[in-house]
Amino acid sequence: MTQAPPFFIVASARSGTTMLRLMLNRHSQIAVPTESRLITELWQGSKQVESSSYLEQLSERPRFADWNLPIAAVREELGDASWVSYEEALTATYRAYAHSRGKQRWGIKTPRYVEQIPLIAEIFPSSRFVHLVRDGRDVALSYADLTFGPKSVSSSAHLWAKRVSAGLRDGRPLGKDRYMELRYEDLVEESEAELRRLCDFLGVTFEPVMLEGAGSLHDDVLPKATIYNRHVTDRPKRGVRQWRTGMPDRHVEIFEAVAGGVLSELNYPRLYPHPGVVARIEAYLGGLGFPVGRVASLARKLMSNVTGKPGPRRSSR
Repeated sequence: MTQAPPFFIVASARSGTTMLRLMLNRHSQIAVPTESRLITELWQGSKQVESSSYLEQLSERPRFADWNLPIAAVREELGDASWVSYEEALTATYRAYAHSRGKQRWGIKTPRYVEQIPLIAEIFPSSRFVHLVRDGRDVALSYADLTFGPKSVSSSAHLWAKRVSAGLRDGRPLGKDRYMELRYEDLVEESEAELRRLCDFLGVTFEPVMLEGAGSLHDDVLPKATIYNRHVTDRPKRGVRQWRTGMPDRHVEIFEAVAGGVLSELNYPRLYPHPGVVARIEAYLGGLGFPVGRVASLARKLMSNVTGKPGPRRSSR
């Protein structure tokens, strides 16, 4: 029997991939485990692997342990062959997970694979990619709630632009049959229409249950996910563009000085099509690691040295 092609959910972090994973997991045929990074972490540059060695390395991965999947289940799916292709080994792993959930179709949700699309597309020649895109200014705000990740608006903008650009660059040439862009804002505001479009892309029938909150799927959410995404199991709500009210104008200008081109490419409206000199200086210094709060005063000082006039002051609420 021909296996359905695997699919990969990729994105810049903080773009709603956990929410999308839970929506898909409500489907009667689809199982998407928690993030594992197995493909890149176990990759050793060879398309052939020794089965016993692969299983040993897999069993030692902490993220694999989060699945609560016996390694014996993977061994059973893998069969008796001493050597298999890397694709077969990975397929056996994810197929075992799907079967343990009573599902037939499997996908992978790992945002940072957005920078590994060429490698994954080579390993899985029939794979499909769902690139979930969210307004980078909201992504920057989302990072503010975390103890990890970028610590300034500028560094958030650089990371977001880098990862989203990689997805656009490497995904679009695969064609519409293998690559799909899905906007977080559309998924939240027009959930049924976007999920129907996604199901068509994946080759499955849309099921209304996908629209329900994921309250019954708490076992599919790691404890740390509920800390950083308090409403991750709730039904998505409209009005998700928070940067307009939650981000100071100065920070918006800095973000757009870094990533405005990518925002425009994705048709996100910009407040500052032509960011000022101070914002560009702040963006540059932020990219070097300076916290945004300090960058403002330092940038004004630099501006004063260049022009002989104090740099403009903007609110840094």
